Amino acid sequence: MKKLYKLLRVKHYIKNFIIFAPLLFTTKLENITNISNVFKIFVIFCILASIVYILNDLVDIKADKLHPKKKRTKPLASGLIDLRYAKIILFCLIICQIILLYYFPKFVEVSLIYILLNIAYSYLLKNIFLIDILSLSLNYLIRVYAGCVALEVSLSNWMAITIFSGALTISSIKRERELFLYGYKARKVLKFYSGKILSLITILTSILSVAFYSLYVIYSNERMFLTIPLIIYGIFRFTYRSKSKDFTDSPVEEILKDKQNYLIIFFWLIIVIFYN
Repeated sequence: MKKLYKLLRVKHYIKNFIIFAPLLFTTKLENITNISNVFKIFVIFCILASIVYILNDLVDIKADKLHPKKKRTKPLASGLIDLRYAKIILFCLIICQIILLYYFPKFVEVSLIYILLNIAYSYLLKNIFLIDILSLSLNYLIRVYAGCVALEVSLSNWMAITIFSGALTISSIKRERELFLYGYKARKVLKFYSGKILSLITILTSILSVAFYSLYVIYSNERMFLTIPLIIYGIFRFTYRSKSKDFTDSPVEEILKDKQNYLIIFFWLIIVIFYN
């Protein structure tokens, strides 16, 4: 079971919670049907994400075996899971996904966009300077768009640019840490980056994230004004922590590791639910 947990990267399902963002920022939170629809697409995206993760591991297995960390932590590169077993799991997930999309056809388009983007990333985009982090960041935007599709609402421009800026911060921090910890040999694209460039991108995008979120709240729902200090603190703390020596190359794990994030999320949710 532990092997399967690692192969599916269940820990990374936390990224999919952003699908609920449109629900929290609209008046549709009171409708049980809307909550159910968003939860359904959350499940669909968790399965879809695991399909992408396994595909990526299969494509990168040779490179991962040469990586100082991935050769020990990735289930396929480390030999923890047999290739045949991984392919069987992948096949089962794809069948499961097709069945789910048959019953929820309005999610087909979003799912195809997500899978095609990630296939393009695995084979090409991850090796192109700047395009790699832009592609990673688009995944978060697609998730939010999926939440909008579930609610049958339009994606707000303010929400889109806020999410994309925050995702760029996470993606640039990931590349910055990879470069710091493993050097240019960790990824082909890292030879085009430098610590200064990535640090600059991180700082700029974190500031933009705060600015766009603040403007989004002011123009969309001033009653959630109290969430702005929480977001400022959370983003700047995360950016500050990313400069420490013990910070890993997995932003998701670092977010889960920091207990203060749970308090920030708790108070943010309280304000959003009661003042929306």
